[in-house]
Amino acid sequence: MNFFTRRNVPPPQDTVSPETKRWQRAAEALEPEHTLNRIASNAKFILTSISLLGTALSVAGLISITRLTQRPGLLAFAVLAFVLTLGAVLLALRTLVLRSRKVNLDNLEDVKTWYEDEFRHAAGVAAAGWLLSAGILVAGVTAVIAAVVANPSYEVALQSAGSNAKHSLTASATATDADANSTMTMSVTGTDTSGGKTVLIRSSSTTDTDGAANLKASVDTDRTFMSYTVVLTDDDGKQKATLTVPAP
Repeated sequence: MNFFTRRNVPPPQDTVSPETKRWQRAAEALEPEHTLNRIASNAKFILTSISLLGTALSVAGLISITRLTQRPGLLAFAVLAFVLTLGAVLLALRTLVLRSRKVNLDNLEDVKTWYEDEFRHAAGVAAAGWLLSAGILVAGVTAVIAAVVANPSYEVALQSAGSNAKHSLTASATATDADANSTMTMSVTGTDTSGGKTVLIRSSSTTDTDGAANLKASVDTDRTFMSYTVVLTDDDGKQKATLTVPAP
């Protein structure tokens, strides 16, 4: 007699590949609580990057207030970079600001709504990143222009010495980063009590290949003048610097 037995054999299970396991672990990393932590980290990174950018530009000295005020175009770019960076700061801080409300942890819909609200606020981090990128780009372009492109500067000065009825005037003028081989003219005009003007000094000099020029001239005059005016002009007669001082 033959006896037959039957065992319940479980059905074969599909073997999970290593690649599938990796994607499963990646999916776990995208769970809401992990995502919020990453968003907060990104917001803090944006704030840290803004601080480093400001420090780097300050240490490098690529942009100075003097250069910006003398060049309206650069000033406009610098203001734009500041506005973009300020917007990035505000958006990043808005994400990090603590927000609280009652959440019923036993109600999954309420928990889900809380996470959805947080994710809507966190959307600002992406915008902050783009604003920061734009701010860095504008600031970088401004710094390069300020460092590379020539920034002409002009200065004039007037000194007087002597006593009694006679005294000596010494006028000086300098040009830096001006057009090469251009003629700079310095003049000193005295204004008397009646408003009449008399040219006391006129001197010219040609800038060198670096755009630099230095002028200096003196004259002896009497004390009938009420004030003196020093003017520095270029080839086209445009005033580059002027100074008016009262007679001593």
